[in-house]
Amino acid sequence: MFRVKSHREQTLLWWFENRFKINMAPTYQRRGSLWSKTKKALLIDSVLNEYDIPKIYLADFTHSTSELNEAKTPYAVIDGKQRLETFFDFFEGNVVLAKDFVLDDEPTIDLKGFTYLDLKQRFPRVAQKFEKFSPAIMSVVTDDEDKVDEMYVRLNSGLAVNAAERRNAMRGPIPRLIRKLALHPFFTSRIAFDTSRMAEYNTVAKILLIENRGRFVDTKAKNLDRFVQENEETKIAKFEATRETIIRVLKEMTEIFHERDRVLRNNGPIPLYYWLTKNTASHKKQIRPFVEQFMDEVKANLLISQENPDKADAELTSYYTMGRTTNDQGSLSGRYEILQKRFRRFLKKRVSGRR
Repeated sequence: MFRVKSHREQTLLWWFENRFKINMAPTYQRRGSLWSKTKKALLIDSVLNEYDIPKIYLADFTHSTSELNEAKTPYAVIDGKQRLETFFDFFEGNVVLAKDFVLDDEPTIDLKGFTYLDLKQRFPRVAQKFEKFSPAIMSVVTDDEDKVDEMYVRLNSGLAVNAAERRNAMRGPIPRLIRKLALHPFFTSRIAFDTSRMAEYNTVAKILLIENRGRFVDTKAKNLDRFVQENEETKIAKFEATRETIIRVLKEMTEIFHERDRVLRNNGPIPLYYWLTKNTASHKKQIRPFVEQFMDEVKANLLISQENPDKADAELTSYYTMGRTTNDQGSLSGRYEILQKRFRRFLKKRVSGRR
């Protein structure tokens, strides 16, 4: 079942009052709050000055029950999340009119920097103009997740979505598996890098590809996309063993690393730490102190190499240099070899120090 039709006309005020009936974060969506203050103000300007606003697409669950209704709400946003968030933010006072705003109908009144509440109190007619605006909402009635994913990709083709956001909306079992693995406690509590643009999804995709291949491979965006596309028609059961292995290793990593760990502020080396954890038979608890010491050594060596290259540690310099192309197979393999070698040396010193 797949049908797209115009939703019955409703005002912005109606949608705001019913905002809790909309799932604003379905799994295929990119993260919200990505628009700048300037872009948000421009959208409000467009409404007040009666410019055309692109259509908003909502999965409509008011007609029938569907397994796609994750949050058990009447609606879920497919396209137009940033616009809806901006409208709701303006109602809540989190967006203000631009410093150069001019109301074309009444250019003599000064509304620069006004909030919605300011308009309600001083210029209620202008506030009503915003409240009564009826955006073009399209209802998408379907129980086919692939159709929703495909619509999201088509609507966002050519827009400023990053690789992880685009991949998240692709068809097949891989994006779904990535979404589930990204909810693991390691990614929700241990990593310390910015996840506002789904960076953790990208890291999961790299780990999944490496684990599936059983070795380091190129993890560039095009390779990750190809991995998804190659398996569009594959049953998710095929990846069950891979999934179980990743969950087991991530559980170990959750025990090894600290909450919002400073050594996990960069997502680049996490596939290396994953591989090191997986292939370390004993002394796993020593991985974090080793990583912390190793990071400090790499940073200190970088300063030495800049001041006096002859005194720098060539191996550490090589590790840093290879890190500039973090997704290359050669870089991953080369850095892991150094990491593993240094870890063995670290363990030997720890053991000998206890004697």
